[in-house]
Amino acid sequence: MTSKVWKKNYQSQETESPYWSFEQAMDYLASARELGIRPGLERIEQLLERLGNPQNACPVVQIAGTNGKGSISTMCAYIAAESGLKTGLFTSPYLTNFNERIRIYNGQEGLKKLYQDSRSSEISDQDFAKTMMLLAFEVKIMLLKGFEMPSEFELLTAAAFVYFAEMDCDLIILETGMGGRLDSTNVVEKPLATVISALSYDHVVRLGKTITNIAAEKAGIMKPEIPTFVYNPEDTELSPEDAAAAKKVIVEHAATINSPITFVSRADLDYESSYLTGQTFTYQAKGPYHIQLSGDYQAQNAAIAIEVAQMYAQDEQIKHGISLAKWPGRLECLSQTPFVLVDGAHNKQGVCGLRKHLEQFLKGRKLVLLSGILRDKDYPNMVDIICSSDKYEIEQVICTKPDFPRALSAKKLAKQFNRVLKKYFPKKEYKMNKLSKLESDKNPLYNENQISFTSDQKQATKLAYELGKKNHLAIIVFGSLYLLGDIRTYLFELLEGTDN
Repeated sequence: MTSKVWKKNYQSQETESPYWSFEQAMDYLASARELGIRPGLERIEQLLERLGNPQNACPVVQIAGTNGKGSISTMCAYIAAESGLKTGLFTSPYLTNFNERIRIYNGQEGLKKLYQDSRSSEISDQDFAKTMMLLAFEVKIMLLKGFEMPSEFELLTAAAFVYFAEMDCDLIILETGMGGRLDSTNVVEKPLATVISALSYDHVVRLGKTITNIAAEKAGIMKPEIPTFVYNPEDTELSPEDAAAAKKVIVEHAATINSPITFVSRADLDYESSYLTGQTFTYQAKGPYHIQLSGDYQAQNAAIAIEVAQMYAQDEQIKHGISLAKWPGRLECLSQTPFVLVDGAHNKQGVCGLRKHLEQFLKGRKLVLLSGILRDKDYPNMVDIICSSDKYEIEQVICTKPDFPRALSAKKLAKQFNRVLKKYFPKKEYKMNKLSKLESDKNPLYNENQISFTSDQKQATKLAYELGKKNHLAIIVFGSLYLLGDIRTYLFELLEGTDN
């Protein structure tokens, strides 16, 4: 069904009731959030069927995986817009504004507007509220017929499909939430292509404790006869045995459904230059390509986007579009003086990439780490990875708590840092310090090898900034995307007026 036909059919179902406010829409979502995460496609399929199946209104590229989904998604979207396509982009979670999750890049003009207003691509409060109200009407009928209430993410997914169809998008770049096989995004009958980004151990409670379980869940988005592009597991932090096992699962599933599969490998990349704010590389002797994303894994993510984009863009459009792509919070350098780097590393593989970046660009530097992690993450190994390097010095650690139900307490994280740092650097004496409001109002005194903790994110950010600025420490923020948005906002406020 084309988007125009869908729009005509769907609009006939609209009610004459006054539209909700944005706050009412968010309250409705919150009520669904209380029901938690519930795997299965029955609810989303029923809801979308009632809405006229907007997920099939235009071509879709679906992207699953553990790390790099957002980066690949945004690069694919920028290239599509550069090629003149009106491109819908659905991602999660958000950093600063909730509306970031549903965006439209309206061709080249849309990309130009982004440089004038970074929020120009986001769904408006009014459109989101209108869409959510229409969904609530259909959900009410579902409930009367005996169906379960959709989950929060299912409602968001449906809202994105409805909005993209109403706006007559030419292409949708769809980031999977968790897993793939049973994720609410996995309802598109015939996507243009599917992508599996770098695999790692994450969400093991829901996806399975083995890499074969995780790979099988991600491979669940693959469709018969539809091409799939995969970040080669051999280029991740997985052990050789795990990488081989993950690759076998994907290859065997592809063969079962006759899906053409392309593994994108680091060996096909030649890195010409790398710096704090980006890199230049060639891929399969083509290029050079420039991206505004740091980390060698981002070049490999870009290579996947290049492969996908060949289905809808020309070579020069790919080069230009990928050079424009920005994805905040991924090895993002906010300031040089003081040096501030924020990164959404929230699992082992992500922290491995962060550590490698620090070893390359901050070798010999003294650091202040600002971190907050979710309790269901492998935080002991994450802390071990970042603390075990001897290429940089961790002078200060400030632990805080993400604003999320599954957040690890700041004190528990601080204790973990204390144990690990003492293990690797027994000659140093790290002191634990619970921050008080009084301390945050004073000019912080510099005490070497101190581990501070507070649940107040703003207080933690202010301390990290002051310590970094006055004592020439590089400020490194990592641990959870649910932490990064607020911390990043606070840092911009503190950096306002500095010459960077």
